Amino acid sequence: MKYSKQKCEFLRHQAKEKFDNVRVTWCDLLRWALPHRATWILSQTPGERNNQHIVDGTHKLALRSFVAGFLEGNSSASRPWYRVGTRNIERGESDEAKAWLQHFTQRTLSYLSFSNFYHAAGNFYYDYGVVNTGAHYFEILDNGFFVHTLIPGSYYVLNNSYGEASILVREFSLNVKSVVETYGTYDENGKADWSNISDNVQKMYREGNYSQMVDIVHVIKENPNFDRMNPDQLGNRKWLELTYELGGGSGHYFAEGQEFGDSISGPDDDKFLKVFSGKRKPFVVGKSTNTCEYGEKGPTIDSLGIIKSLNKKAISKDQALEQILKPSLQGPASLRKSYVSHAPNTFVPLDSRAIAGKQKLEPIFQINPAIGALVQDVSDLRQQIDKFYFADFLLYLSKNPKTRTATETDAILEEQQRVVGPNLQSLNDTYNVPVLEWVMDYVMFEDPYLQPVPESLEGQSLSPDFISIFAQAQKAADLPAIDRYAAMIANVGQFDSKILQKINTDKLADLYEDRLYLPSGLNNPQSKVEAMRDQARQQAERQQALEQTLPAVAKAAKDASAAQQLQQ
Repeated sequence: MKYSKQKCEFLRHQAKEKFDNVRVTWCDLLRWALPHRATWILSQTPGERNNQHIVDGTHKLALRSFVAGFLEGNSSASRPWYRVGTRNIERGESDEAKAWLQHFTQRTLSYLSFSNFYHAAGNFYYDYGVVNTGAHYFEILDNGFFVHTLIPGSYYVLNNSYGEASILVREFSLNVKSVVETYGTYDENGKADWSNISDNVQKMYREGNYSQMVDIVHVIKENPNFDRMNPDQLGNRKWLELTYELGGGSGHYFAEGQEFGDSISGPDDDKFLKVFSGKRKPFVVGKSTNTCEYGEKGPTIDSLGIIKSLNKKAISKDQALEQILKPSLQGPASLRKSYVSHAPNTFVPLDSRAIAGKQKLEPIFQINPAIGALVQDVSDLRQQIDKFYFADFLLYLSKNPKTRTATETDAILEEQQRVVGPNLQSLNDTYNVPVLEWVMDYVMFEDPYLQPVPESLEGQSLSPDFISIFAQAQKAADLPAIDRYAAMIANVGQFDSKILQKINTDKLADLYEDRLYLPSGLNNPQSKVEAMRDQARQQAERQQALEQTLPAVAKAAKDASAAQQLQQ
């Protein structure tokens, strides 16, 4: 099928207009908090300094704690942070279904560990903490998949009516040699087929001009020709990826009633470097809010004014200390011809006129830096920055050693972890769930070592259930109240046993299994518990009946023995 570059360019310009609303804000945020990720959006040349704004590194330390905390608390590489379940709970209660779901969860965790996902997730959390948005692009390899974390400013997004990113436009640059080697094809006889590459790039490659950079555009959108009623048709896939060179001609063209110039025209208008369709959405855009294409709220944008104030105070403090240690001096004009040294134990000669007038070298400025007030102000600003980045609870134990009991510490940690609840909810919707759904679908259809799906789960929808540290803190918020209730029942039951009949211990065990995400199989299924209780009840009834019949049998035997003795 023939695709139109004009429609792709219309989407690119439309998405770029949306991004222009946040471009200036992103430039400011990245310049102050994440300069090494600002190379694209600031158009920096290789080797250019990008950290000249940062003097006080409090926010950099807080951001590092934010990333490390979310890596371990939300998507940990060292412990399971989710498990796969089924939306129909009853269908997943059997031992066979639980065993397969646990096996499937382990296979997805293995693929995440073998890929570069956790490294890419770290870059995502940096972007998420600074510009409130981060994006992944999934590339399928021969032995797995690779996760690209897109550089801020190099991609543009358009949302659908539900606030989900449905169109992603990437921009990147490759040199001529990379373009030919990446997108050039060869036939069965080894002959090069470069018909998809522009004539200009082919000419530069043949002339040996390999280092010339070429701008590339990558558009990802839903396939408008996708037929839902015929999913098995070859080439009928939901997601479409179109890659083409930007430029290559001159002139203007019209698309959807809008005019664009100097983008694509000329003989290479219909050339796409690559056309690919797939059944999985190949990108994920995580953001702090769903109300726009890009997140609106985050720790860096909330604390940017404090960050700038703290850096300004750091500069002022350094200038004050410099004046104290090496003050600007004033004195007699005749001393200009004298050798004046500021080294210790140095003699500064004065003429007779200067000595008679008691003139001497004196500082020009009377410096009073108010060190105490400055230190207190800086400390307050640093505490505010830590709170914005949640570093006050992510680093709670290291900042509060041996100041509270273990019970108080646990209560404070649970309370502080619940503070990230609103942020975590948005992260689940826009990042955690889409990433895991992509991996689950990939493992389901691509993993040769996945065990066959049991009959009890055929046709069932699978969904991830999060068991990370943050998720447990959110879900286990009611456990302290449950513990107090169970303790009250136990205490009262010591002198009034009737109250023990009030508590449903089966429900208590199920609640703890649900809140603490206990391993599958630790609690027996309710059907198995009822069967064991029925068996125990039947055995008790048989024992009771036996105990009731034994006296009668013994009495009958005794009477028979007595009668036999009388007959003798």
